[in-house]
Amino acid sequence: MIKILIVDDNIKRTDLILSEVKSHGLLDRVSITVCNSADAARLELLSLFDLMFLDVLLPKKSDGIPQATHSLNLLEDIYNPAKKYLKPNLTVGLTAELQDIGEYKEKFEERFAIVIPASMNSTDWLKKIVYSIEGVLGHEQKVISHNIDKLLVTVHGIRTYGKWQKSLQESIHKYSRDFEPVEMKYGFFDLISFSVPYLRDRKADKIATRLVSILNGNKDKNIYIVAHSYGTYILSRALSRKEFSGKIKLTILCGSPIRHGDNIDHIVNSSELTINECGVSDYVLMMARALVIGMGDAGRIGFSRENSRKFINRFHAGGHSLYFVESEKPTFYEKHWIPLFTTDSPPTYIDNRTGFIGEDFVDLTIKLFGFVKPIIYLAPIYFGVNYLIG
Repeated sequence: MIKILIVDDNIKRTDLILSEVKSHGLLDRVSITVCNSADAARLELLSLFDLMFLDVLLPKKSDGIPQATHSLNLLEDIYNPAKKYLKPNLTVGLTAELQDIGEYKEKFEERFAIVIPASMNSTDWLKKIVYSIEGVLGHEQKVISHNIDKLLVTVHGIRTYGKWQKSLQESIHKYSRDFEPVEMKYGFFDLISFSVPYLRDRKADKIATRLVSILNGNKDKNIYIVAHSYGTYILSRALSRKEFSGKIKLTILCGSPIRHGDNIDHIVNSSELTINECGVSDYVLMMARALVIGMGDAGRIGFSRENSRKFINRFHAGGHSLYFVESEKPTFYEKHWIPLFTTDSPPTYIDNRTGFIGEDFVDLTIKLFGFVKPIIYLAPIYFGVNYLIG
């Protein structure tokens, strides 16, 4: 994550910049501080910023008279080694008046600042703002990823061949070449086998053995794991064995059919950070909780545990595969995951849950099915045994 300081007394222009940053999906990758005077900027510049947007005509204090001399004096303070203010890695000047560009551009450039005409009569200059931010982000990503060994482990769900694993890997590759990808594959796993606890666990344990072996063989690397659907169940079985003594940098669970009340301390304690992504309209998980013994919908309603620096539930609009829709740009993983993989960005809390008419009825129905599903499973056995002995 990069730190940006906007020093501008033009509220409308600042709002335009913030809106543009949001529209390009960059909010999760930047931390933006806004102030409207030179003196306020000096207080902020006691901390280091990666990028500063500086109004050419700026008041010394809030509600003061804007003058270019205040901006120039601020720049001189920043670049003066005897002053305590920290110089941003890049400073970009902004002005709405073309004559100000002509009069002060040379002085700004002498102080290593670029000046962009940012008139309120046009929004073309916003593209340059985004280019500046993306340029600094790209530099940060290269610095962080340089000579760092990282392992990306992905585990897909049932009734799929996990094509998203390759897409995710290719997207990360655009930002960092230091990830060694490991795609856990186990072929197409049918729904009937998934519904039978013995068959489901036998398959999961077989893959979990391979997964633990891979993790133990890469303890010296920063390990990142993305598991979807049944893949989260496999990961849970693997880490519950306590055979992996290393540390996972980041674990992302999405579309998990694990029961929301289950204890996942073995996952959370094995990771520096665990994120449980939930699709609030995940009807697949509704069916899993209602009809499949031992399964739930933690990937829809979240795990029943507190959010903390080590764990967070996040709620998104969408269903079971919302995380891998390629038609949306930026894709879900480009927007929400790649910044976590390639920078030091902290996770953003997201909650897009909304109430709807009949929500209580739907929830009650799912719970009732959950209570009676053992009877549904055992009834054929009961009647079959009675028939044989009768």
